[in-house]
Amino acid sequence: MRAIVRGVSKSYDKALASFFGNGPTDLEEANEQHSAYVLKLRELGLIVRELDSHPDYPDCCFVEDHAIVAGDSALITNAGHDSRLGEKGAIVQALEGDLKLEFMSPGGRMDGGDVFQFGNKFLVGHSSRTNRQGIQNLKDFVEFRGFDLHVVEVPKSSLHLISICTSPMPGVLLVPKGQFKTTDFPEGTEILLVPSEEAYGANIISFGNDVMVSKGYAKTSQILIEKGLNLHYMEMSQFRAGDGSLTCLSIIYD
Repeated sequence: MRAIVRGVSKSYDKALASFFGNGPTDLEEANEQHSAYVLKLRELGLIVRELDSHPDYPDCCFVEDHAIVAGDSALITNAGHDSRLGEKGAIVQALEGDLKLEFMSPGGRMDGGDVFQFGNKFLVGHSSRTNRQGIQNLKDFVEFRGFDLHVVEVPKSSLHLISICTSPMPGVLLVPKGQFKTTDFPEGTEILLVPSEEAYGANIISFGNDVMVSKGYAKTSQILIEKGLNLHYMEMSQFRAGDGSLTCLSIIYD
């Protein structure tokens, strides 16, 4: 597997933040946490390509938002916040040699943090960063490749769907109590409920039995350990401060 990551901007202290955090405060610590994240991806066997950061884009380390991968193709999005639209050029250049690229229509807006593959479906969150036209563009993109699309309304308390909902293993979703109804998700899904105060911990990255998790969410970690998973703990404090999570920092593809 391969991953695209991008360095932390020198202007990262100006990153957008209004959900999990009040803004990053320590650039050196953010860089150390990012380096540990990249090292862990490599330890888990991924080929990682590191892109240079850009001082004009405080949020540019959150590469996930600019591309949605389905098979051998990627849909390049129009990020949901205007200040981030210029970030995608570097992502296009990084992916165009590996994947077939399609581009979202001008009126569509979407952050990749609202989308993930779940078996033969893609789940997409309708949020403040992802609009209906963007969802229609995604529907056309994934259905052409043989996938169904399932839309989930994202609670106003969350920036993205994946911020508080990920899949640690096939057919299973990790979600915080009180944020969703079971009927919000595809029929037959096993739901693992984590405490509402540990909502941030519901964002994980799974590589089979190995799962990257954020440090500091003991009850969530215990739930995953009881499922037989091997956890790799990452310090994410400076990225939480910028409303970012584990998944935000990479685009992962075969």
